[in-house]
Amino acid sequence: MQYLKIDKTLSLSKLASIVGERNVDTVLNANSLDRSVDIGQDFISRAVKLAEDEVVTTYQQKLNIINQFVGDSDLFEKAALSEEHAWATLTYYNSFPDAMRVPEDVHLNPAEGVLGNGEPIPDRVYNACVESLKTTHSIDPSIFAIYNASFSGGSYGIAANPDHAIGTPFQYFKFPWGEVSLYSTLDDKMIYFPVYPKGFEDGYTANYEDMPEMLYQYEPWKVYKSSGPREMSFTFHFHRDMWTGDHRDGYANNVIRRCEANCFPEYDGSLVKVPLVTLYIHGQNLITGVMTSCKKTWERPIGLDGFPLVCELTFSITEVSPEPLNYTTVKNKGLIG
Repeated sequence: MQYLKIDKTLSLSKLASIVGERNVDTVLNANSLDRSVDIGQDFISRAVKLAEDEVVTTYQQKLNIINQFVGDSDLFEKAALSEEHAWATLTYYNSFPDAMRVPEDVHLNPAEGVLGNGEPIPDRVYNACVESLKTTHSIDPSIFAIYNASFSGGSYGIAANPDHAIGTPFQYFKFPWGEVSLYSTLDDKMIYFPVYPKGFEDGYTANYEDMPEMLYQYEPWKVYKSSGPREMSFTFHFHRDMWTGDHRDGYANNVIRRCEANCFPEYDGSLVKVPLVTLYIHGQNLITGVMTSCKKTWERPIGLDGFPLVCELTFSITEVSPEPLNYTTVKNKGLIG
């Protein structure tokens, strides 16, 4: 089962480029939508209306909903931790407020911001959710307070008391699992980061050349040469315990090594294959291009394996645009949501 994450800027043409023109009507019908230019706005307005009407979903309906997602742990958790208006949207439209359902006969590339990882929810988590629904008519978020990179949106629990005394209330904050990812064309897989980048600069440059000096001309004449390319650097600051709670699990090392590998080509006889990478944030293609640098900085404290636990990973991407760019195409690009 797959769901496509969207926002209100999604247009009909953008949806067609993601699912394919021949599948547009199938996807729209699965979500009870009509063809319109502003598909994203129409889709999200339904959830807003249900929220304004304060539609309430019974715990029996919630139980039926999560039973649909037992084969996809990310969808199960997203549904289980939903707010009331999201439960109502799932009940009435079989979709999330920010993700539309994809019919079974349409398969999308996970790089497009697709939910549905095909990993069954553990029995322990499922049973705990069912028990919580039956007793309190809601699902306790602490059920998902585990280190698990397979969950999209997993939580990490920390004790409010520094002494970690038994019975101390816990506080929880969400990791952005599945929200920040790097796709490489060489292995056709995604690299998922447990944190958002610290910040980045984005912009375009235009390059002009001066014409030869002309008599009686005060200002030099400019001749257009090229635009770009965009060059962006991203820095991720993370802790090696953020995957499973055991920094010896190798997950952090896997992320770092796979990023570094994209600075190198693959040789196939006389053919040199250069990886193209794409950085996605919340399903949005931020930049596609070649990785030109990758470096890491390690910081204390020291872990049980004698190696620092905190890493700052920085890499740079020079854009190779997947589409021809000109004044009109850049002007009509959607907003970054």
